[in-house]
Amino acid sequence: MSRRCRRTFDTNGRRRLLVVAVAVSAATLAIAGSTPGDAGTDRVSTVANGPSTRATGELTLIDQTFNVAQDSSFDITLAVPLAVDVADFDARSVLVITSHRAITDRREFKESVEGDLKGIEDSFDVSLDPLQADLNRLGVTESTISIRVPTESVTRTPEALQMSQSGVHAVVIELRIDGRPAGDVTTYVNRLPSVPSTAGPLAVSIVARQVSLPVIGDDGSVTLSNTARAELTQLADTLASLDATAATAGTPVPRGVQVEPSVLQAVADTEPELASSLLPGLAAGDVIAAPRLPLDPSAAAAAGQEARYGDWLREGEDILGAILPNTAIDRTVIMVDDRTSAAAVAMQRNLGAQLMVLPWDFYTDLEGNLGMVTDISQLLTIELADGQPVPAAVVDDFIGMQMVRGAEEPLLTAVEIAAELVVLARDLDIDGEVVERHGVVLALPDLGVPDAAFMAELAPLLATSPALRLVTPSQLKTSTTTLLNDGRLVTLSLPDSAGPDMSARLALLEEVSGDVLAYASILPDDAPDIARWTATLEALPSTALTDEQADAAIARLNADFAAYRTAVVAPEPFAFTLTGRQSELPFSIGNTSDQTIRVRVNLSSPKIRFPAGDQIVEIAPRSETDVVIEVEALSNGKSSVFLRVYAPAENRTVQLAPEVVLTARVSSFAGLGQLITGAGLLLVMSWWAHHARSNRRKALAARHQARHPTAHREVASPPTADAADAAATDEVADEVAEISPDAAASSLPPS
Repeated sequence: MSRRCRRTFDTNGRRRLLVVAVAVSAATLAIAGSTPGDAGTDRVSTVANGPSTRATGELTLIDQTFNVAQDSSFDITLAVPLAVDVADFDARSVLVITSHRAITDRREFKESVEGDLKGIEDSFDVSLDPLQADLNRLGVTESTISIRVPTESVTRTPEALQMSQSGVHAVVIELRIDGRPAGDVTTYVNRLPSVPSTAGPLAVSIVARQVSLPVIGDDGSVTLSNTARAELTQLADTLASLDATAATAGTPVPRGVQVEPSVLQAVADTEPELASSLLPGLAAGDVIAAPRLPLDPSAAAAAGQEARYGDWLREGEDILGAILPNTAIDRTVIMVDDRTSAAAVAMQRNLGAQLMVLPWDFYTDLEGNLGMVTDISQLLTIELADGQPVPAAVVDDFIGMQMVRGAEEPLLTAVEIAAELVVLARDLDIDGEVVERHGVVLALPDLGVPDAAFMAELAPLLATSPALRLVTPSQLKTSTTTLLNDGRLVTLSLPDSAGPDMSARLALLEEVSGDVLAYASILPDDAPDIARWTATLEALPSTALTDEQADAAIARLNADFAAYRTAVVAPEPFAFTLTGRQSELPFSIGNTSDQTIRVRVNLSSPKIRFPAGDQIVEIAPRSETDVVIEVEALSNGKSSVFLRVYAPAENRTVQLAPEVVLTARVSSFAGLGQLITGAGLLLVMSWWAHHARSNRRKALAARHQARHPTAHREVASPPTADAADAAATDEVADEVAEISPDAAASSLPPS
């Protein structure tokens, strides 16, 4: 196993040395000697804007040189414990300075941080007696001691501190008064090699993200909470400290920062003072892309919202690009702030992500993690179902906790972190690794914003240490090797599911979206309410909204809809009479709102037709509009007419006012009834005339049937006229039955 194996340490048991800022007087600097550059060293200086360090009651490090050339000197400034009066310094007041051998690996370094120091290399005393002090090395003020410590690499003399090997050395400084300890502090010095190393520098990337979520109102607007304002103010200070280092070192300090686009937009629009301090710091580094509003990628992938996530990501990039037009907006890096699923990472990879940054706690929960033996200077491999892996950088837990402590002990913690990274680079070189193909992510455990005073101390150490090289997080992907275990890739399996369940929220969104579309149709296109409703809909899928907040937003929408329904005043029921086949029906519709509205008027009746169909009516604010509807009567009589007022939208039927039932009386059909009656009488008269003619013909036919050729009886000589008529009648009556049907039906006269 590599000597870079990791080990957990309980930092609670360690001495707590509160580092605060004090001003070192000009006299002290003059006594301390020449500038750091003259001594061939790199110096770290704490800004003098904090409370007095004497309040800590301990010997406290407030300034020191970290990188020390061979056989040169390094400078240290200490705050004197509160109980110590420098006026009492005498021949029995000394500083005992002890160097330990060069630290070989991270395990040994962590043990030294815990107080387990091994291998004392040299020690020498510096007298604090004003009568004996060497003013070229020592400067004492009322509250500080400044000392220049010479080093030597070959000889061992009482006049210098031996550091025979290059590398990081633990240095313990103890204040002794009257032979008793009055305070001590342990720090680290990087003794540079006599010949520059050819191993190359270790890549170091600083990352941070906004942790606080935006405050999304029930109208979809985004505002800054006090927490977010404080966090962004701290971010502005932290970035300013990095840029101050860049100005001193003459080179930019690369970093990757993620801020919520919607929050940054709110800052740009409403917080000019904060914007003026924050935006230049963001512009000087890479800004990591994010959706315009927080949208949990795991929840989005599980709900089939890949398209929405992609759209929001592009919109977020557009917002950032508009505010920071000359800044690189980087979507190749994923800042994992919580648990994430395999589907989410696959979705983000398809959108351009090439590197994940994982918090330690999340990493150690994944199947395939190596736990404490993980080499944090190499990339791990996220295994996905489609066989296309995604590399991941892990935030080291020990370094992460050191960065948290940096807010309390800025200088000492910065020295420790820089020393640890130099030790790691040296360890890689000893193992025969290509150091420049390794990289480390520096971040808090939650990837949040580190303390500004701490970063003001750390950045110069990172920028000026030859063994280290600052890079952007995206550069780690191309410059860092992938971790192998026994020759095989160390692959991590992500959970199948993570994040909140969005199904109920999306179902609610679909329902209310239809309502918004319908009610928007009653308003002018530029109505403020439409913009607000749209903003509400667009914000509802955000996982920054709780279910309670989403319910409140929808409740406000429903209240707006109800207000417009109440504003539409339909006419009271009334009766009307139609005296013509075609006529007009007038009535009025009112609007009690302050907004012009449009409605769709619908009329229906079983006995009346409305040729023009539904009518779109526009009603001015707080007024009534007269409506005239063309009608066509279908029949006489009394009937109901149903008046309904709807939203004009066609996506769904939204009734804006209660149905009104009108009463119609139709009397337009009186002349037509008389015509029908006359026609009936004519038909009856025609029937009687036809019937009379038919009977007469039958009688005539019966009278001449005896002379018809079909008759079988021979008729005697005719009697008298009267008698002959009577006899003929009787004979016809007797012989009708004997005539054949055809003969009886014949109308021909007898032959």
